[in-house]
Amino acid sequence: MKRIKLIARQRHIEPKTGKRYSDAKLMTVNAYYEDVFEVPDDFNKTMFLLQFEADHPEMKG
Repeated sequence: MKRIKLIARQRHIEPKTGKRYSDAKLMTVNAYYEDVFEVPDDFNKTMFLLQFEADHPEMKG
């Protein structure tokens, strides 16, 4: 088993600057996700991310 850290962010743009929100601002509006998962040594990273994105369509892994 190994541990991986997953970070996902919603894509929010600041209207005044036209730039993406920082992680701190995303955390305040609940648009930032971070978690640690234990996975088998032979897990498929692509399938893991695709499954996460399917379960959470508002996030991008």
